[in-house]
Amino acid sequence: MLTRGFCAYTTLDGSAVPPRKRRGFADMAVARWSPFADTRSHVEWSGDVAMVWAWSNEGVLVDAGGVRLPAPQRIFPETLFRGQPQANGQELLAMAEGIEGRVWRDGVLAASHWWPEPPRLTDWNDFRRGAGLPPAAMVPDVLVYPVSARAWGALAGRGMGELVTQQRVLLGALAVGLAAAVLTAQLVGALALKLSIRDIQSDIAAREQVLAPIIKARGAAQADANAVDALLRMRPPAGQTGLLAAMTRLIPGRWQLLKWDMPDPGHLQVTLKMAAADPRQIVESWEKSGQFSDVTAEIVRQPDEVLVKALVLRAEVRP
Repeated sequence: MLTRGFCAYTTLDGSAVPPRKRRGFADMAVARWSPFADTRSHVEWSGDVAMVWAWSNEGVLVDAGGVRLPAPQRIFPETLFRGQPQANGQELLAMAEGIEGRVWRDGVLAASHWWPEPPRLTDWNDFRRGAGLPPAAMVPDVLVYPVSARAWGALAGRGMGELVTQQRVLLGALAVGLAAAVLTAQLVGALALKLSIRDIQSDIAAREQVLAPIIKARGAAQADANAVDALLRMRPPAGQTGLLAAMTRLIPGRWQLLKWDMPDPGHLQVTLKMAAADPRQIVESWEKSGQFSDVTAEIVRQPDEVLVKALVLRAEVRP
């Protein structure tokens, strides 16, 4: 099983996707969202919402000492075998390595975060704010559950069958290649048996009729992929409330926000007023947070005014 320390988590809204197309929708969405180059993933559907865990195939096969481990037959997220789903609520669970925070909403794991040790109240409240919840007065107790023999998701009802997701584009290419191979074999057989140009032409026409639905389906799949891609591009990397909370955490001491500007969903520009500003320290802390990249900070107009610019990364892929 896979511990949360090596895993990224998100949810996908599939309410606008027909049930027969949801597997392909999830495959394409995971390929675009995953932070790993060699992604393996697991998807659990709860109603119209897909709960998605993704990990690096090579990363989970190397232990802490850099020694490569034998490849198992199956890999599943450890969280599927700890505790049980809730209708609504929040909880902290002990994993084999570290602690997992969960937020449940309408029976769906709406948010999940892993810490190497029980989180501080500030970290717990940052997680709650990211999930759309108000701050809490205290951190809940860590719950300890044994590893269950059966997963709490739809995985249990399928008898632990092979559930590794595959790329939809690859499946389409394999289907077309298989159809072409079958057609070639049948045409060669017709040439050897019939030795008739008219019979060969008739056979080719029949095979074209067989391939026509496949070609049509491939075109429809590409149209679906374009629509999904357009929707994903419209989604901002992070909400402005979460970004403001992150900035408050990353810049200690007394300061005043003079200007907040997001020229587009992926870029943030803020002007701060603070005494004895240290642009280098601001850049280093923002870069290390994992939520910003390409950070710059410079003194503008007055010695106590700092302009900070940064590229916003997606909040849900933070480790």
